[in-house]
Amino acid sequence: MELNERIRFFLNLMSCSQNLSYWQFDSNSFDLLETTSPYRDDPSFIRLVFGDEKRFQAISAYGEAQNSPLISYNGIDLCWATIFEYENGKVSRLHVLGPVYNSDISVNAIEKELDRHYMSQRFRRRAINLLAGQPVLSATRFWPYVQMLHYTVNEEKVGIDAFRYDSSNAPKARKASALIPEDNPKDVSIHAGVYQSQSELFAKIERGDINYAGALNNAVSKASYGSSSFGTPSEKANAYAIKFITLSVQAAIRGGLAPVIAYSVGDYYETQIAQTQSLAEKKNILDKMFEDFVRRVHKLKQRNDISSPIRTCCDYISLHIYDVIDLEKMAYVIGYTKYYLSRKFKQEMGVSIWDYINERKVEEAKLLLADPNLTIQDVADKLNYCSRSYFSEVFKNITGQWPSSFRTEELNQ
Repeated sequence: MELNERIRFFLNLMSCSQNLSYWQFDSNSFDLLETTSPYRDDPSFIRLVFGDEKRFQAISAYGEAQNSPLISYNGIDLCWATIFEYENGKVSRLHVLGPVYNSDISVNAIEKELDRHYMSQRFRRRAINLLAGQPVLSATRFWPYVQMLHYTVNEEKVGIDAFRYDSSNAPKARKASALIPEDNPKDVSIHAGVYQSQSELFAKIERGDINYAGALNNAVSKASYGSSSFGTPSEKANAYAIKFITLSVQAAIRGGLAPVIAYSVGDYYETQIAQTQSLAEKKNILDKMFEDFVRRVHKLKQRNDISSPIRTCCDYISLHIYDVIDLEKMAYVIGYTKYYLSRKFKQEMGVSIWDYINERKVEEAKLLLADPNLTIQDVADKLNYCSRSYFSEVFKNITGQWPSSFRTEELNQ
């Protein structure tokens, strides 16, 4: 199959689940050759998102030095990936996927970025509409498409550990020529040790092995951002964290955790990483994330009598414990009708699905009641009960105590 046919096939597959834009540029002239974006005839959009010719030159220079996907960001965290196509050993075309936001962004943040550019009020309003309209897709979910596009173009499989990052827009980023990685004769032996330690670590998730502390400490002690990472320490930490989360998600799926649950858990921790600047706090979040995945897989393997769809149902309830759980929506995620799910759940778990939901909510309520700053009404509201009285009644039926009595005992211990 010719390259153009492979690209068409990839784009058709991707469109089944995600509406991501694909761009193809000539690496010498940087002319746009092809795109699926609705902004194909808008050069101002290309410049606003991807940057000027100097930025393209730097990206192309990176491709001459190393054939691996390059992840780029602009000043408002719009993210895109560049895949390099080669002809006679030289970069001939740039294949770009994106842009996407890895998390929600406010219009205020876009306006602050546009303040750095001189533009008319008319174009400014249009720019805000253009930028605010780009899709949101977490890195955990975006990166598999980058891997697939790289394979489509180069017929080569790469792991996310091969990705490199262009932080040219960071306030303290290196100059554009610094995109070209420096050779380091020590990298081979160092990376071999990192690979071995990380392979052992993610195998712990896949097996649900709760004795993972030693492997985690060993992997962390050998971890590095690599000689080809760019940007501030916080940017490097974010890039490393997202890699770590993505690899953990993949290991959990191999261990039997349902993909819809694994990706949701990964998205949750990725959001937490993005919301903190503290490197110590980022490490704590990754530690919690790793333990979370290990225990979820461990629990799955301990309950061999429970079918995969019902385990997925239990995980879905845990993930949405603070929400009003819609049985029909949950059944759709699992692939059952809600009536069949209800019957199957009671058959395997021994309780009705609504009793199980209330039991899980009460377990969560016990943790919340230990916080003296929360009223019982606050706890009922957080867990989405319709009233304090109904919450209290459910709590007493399950625990034999009123929430107020339980709280008094907890706080007096």
